[in-house]
Amino acid sequence: MSPPESGWFEVRDIPNAGRGVIARCDVPAGTLMLQSGPPAFHVVFKLYGKETCAYCFHWDRGRTLPIRDHTTAKVFCSESCRAGWAQEQGKAGVDAWLCLADFLRARGRGTNADEEMGDGARPQPGEIETAWQEADRQAKILRVSRESKTPQSKLDRKATLAIMRKIGEAIDSDVLSYLLCGLLYRYKDPTRWADEVLSLAMDDEPYKTQKDLESNCNSYLQLVSVLPLELLPLITPELCRTIVRADNHNAFGIRSGGEDSEEYMGYGVYPSASYFNHSCAPNLKKQRVGRQWQFTAGLDISLGDQCCISYLGGDERDMNFEDRQRRLKEAWGFDCGCGRCTDERPG
Repeated sequence: MSPPESGWFEVRDIPNAGRGVIARCDVPAGTLMLQSGPPAFHVVFKLYGKETCAYCFHWDRGRTLPIRDHTTAKVFCSESCRAGWAQEQGKAGVDAWLCLADFLRARGRGTNADEEMGDGARPQPGEIETAWQEADRQAKILRVSRESKTPQSKLDRKATLAIMRKIGEAIDSDVLSYLLCGLLYRYKDPTRWADEVLSLAMDDEPYKTQKDLESNCNSYLQLVSVLPLELLPLITPELCRTIVRADNHNAFGIRSGGEDSEEYMGYGVYPSASYFNHSCAPNLKKQRVGRQWQFTAGLDISLGDQCCISYLGGDERDMNFEDRQRRLKEAWGFDCGCGRCTDERPG
């Protein structure tokens, strides 16, 4: 991925921290250093689906928004947002959301990730590979049933129906929406997909639990069974795995107000913002403004300083060393060595 360019900073390799953002000059507090642009892909959780604009993510304190598109199950805060969403999706995208909305309506709209995540050990690479190989085997049967111009044999029809019954037992609307959003980004702009997303897909163990892995495999098969035929060649295990591998450690929460707002409505991947490393005493402030994130210097930053955000959404202000380390290890998989943690580390 091509790093974002700015007169205020540059992206460099950071020892033991991958790449990071370094100030190329003295930066006064309050300086706007980056606007991310819209997410490459995102999900608004089912719980907030009737309250959050599908285009600009406006949320009006839990009130149902005034413009509802019943066919796609999307809501908007204005006609301009509805028009912007439709233009961005294009005909193929709108048709795909129609198919997914019909599927969810026919099956009671499904559950969501929080309801079904469960506990358990994180699946290992071998387990992940086996699960996706089985999903791909079943997907090939579904593809033949949808694409064939001749009637299926009785045996093939029986196999197809068995798969359809199985995948209809558990429906995660949030995972379905997220994977479809990523698929449509790949469909609309394969060059940016290759440049921005593939380089982020570095986590080989992105699924938090076995249930999480199963939900993703199942959602893949459900999309194979319902998407317009035009999109069918693009929905592959590789694409679904890339989406999840890219978002792990790179996604930003979509919240109703500031970064520490209690209303966590969803999350998205903003590739240009993925270069900022974490600090428990960040020198950057981040704020979502509509569809994009703005990153502003929270204090004067000197030439050569690393520009960092907090991954803890403001919680770090009231957390002690042990709690911060535990949260960062559980959620992002690293031991924080920022200046604050170095100063507060026991012993």
